[in-house]
Amino acid sequence: MTLQANLSDDLMVLRGLMFLWGAFMVLGFVDSLADALRYRRQRRRVLMNIASVMFCFLLTIFVSEGDFLARGGVWIAVMLGIFCIMTVGVVMQVVTSIRFRRERIYPGSVKESVDQLLTGVCYYYTDGRIKLHNVKMEEIWRTLTGRALVDGRVLWSTISEGQANLGTCVNGGETPIYILPDGSVRSWKRTRVSADGMELYEVLAADVTEEYGLVRDLEEKKERLRLRGQRLKTLGERIDALNIEKEVLDSKIRVHDEWGRALMAAKAYMEKPDAVNKSEFLSMWEKMISYVEVNDQSSSKEAYEDIFRGAEALGLEITVDGRLPEEYDVRNILIQAMTVSLSNMVKHAGGKKLQVTIERSASVGSEEDSSTTAATGKEKLVFSLRNDGSAPEGEVKEKGGLLNLRKKVEAMGGKMSITSNPQFVLRIELETRAESKPESKEE
Repeated sequence: MTLQANLSDDLMVLRGLMFLWGAFMVLGFVDSLADALRYRRQRRRVLMNIASVMFCFLLTIFVSEGDFLARGGVWIAVMLGIFCIMTVGVVMQVVTSIRFRRERIYPGSVKESVDQLLTGVCYYYTDGRIKLHNVKMEEIWRTLTGRALVDGRVLWSTISEGQANLGTCVNGGETPIYILPDGSVRSWKRTRVSADGMELYEVLAADVTEEYGLVRDLEEKKERLRLRGQRLKTLGERIDALNIEKEVLDSKIRVHDEWGRALMAAKAYMEKPDAVNKSEFLSMWEKMISYVEVNDQSSSKEAYEDIFRGAEALGLEITVDGRLPEEYDVRNILIQAMTVSLSNMVKHAGGKKLQVTIERSASVGSEEDSSTTAATGKEKLVFSLRNDGSAPEGEVKEKGGLLNLRKKVEAMGGKMSITSNPQFVLRIELETRAESKPESKEE
């Protein structure tokens, strides 16, 4: 009795296993049938799958009854053989379906492929309903707003108008660019497309982190090159000014040397007249006297022309309102003031034009009328120098050229003042003897 009971328990376990086995085969053939119907395969394959589903279903019902188990081992072996054959058939159908899915494109494969892209992709209808969007677009949208992507119109309006809660909008409009919190940069683009007779919008969010970094690096290099170009230009202007000053200094040195030789020759002639070649001595002094006469007539004009030519060589302009003074000391002060003003204008104000205003009036005495000038032979000169550059940010500190200029002005009994707001103005007041009119000099 114990052996028969154990055998009955084993048969019950076998029947349960075969029932589950049959149920899995039914599910396998059902899936293969659904796959064949979905992709419109051959009719023969569809009919074969229908027959297999029905046969496996009947086998499962037959196994659930369990009558064949009492008939002996032959029936059990036959049923196990049928189950094995049907299992091989199920495996073959499943393998065929998997191979078919891999070799052909279907809606599911399109979605899977789009989800693999590193570019955010979204297609939506004109009313905002989303037809397709990939995982990357959903991730980007949640990063920028913290919400789920459900409306395409909201997506584009938020991005194009720069209204995302997180991230930084670098550029809006039709080609927005956003810097995400993780440091990556996304460039957005929307295109109108047509599919199956329906109007859709395609929105792409491409990763341009590397390109954006290269552009920023290029802009920084261009700015550095621009600053270096400005420094080189300023350096070139200073070199030109120094060359002009060097030429002027060389000519002064040559004149000084010639006068030195002439004076030494005069001293030697006075001490030992017979030891000096009189013809060479006279020729030297005739040359120096001729130079003095010519220089006396043209020194004022040439001195002013030198500074005008120097300014023109530097691309600068000097305008004079009034008659330039010809007296040696006054002329030198004005030329020094113009030189200092040009230098400061280039170095600090960034200007291109220096305006010089010269005002003449009667020197203040006991009687403030025209008779005062005639009686004393003196007049008052006022030089005002201003440029078109930017005004100084604070009070101008006198040093270098300005300080030396003040010392010369005050040594002549004049006054010098500087105004920095709203415009830089250098003002010099001098009292000098009245000059004759240019017409009488030319005549």
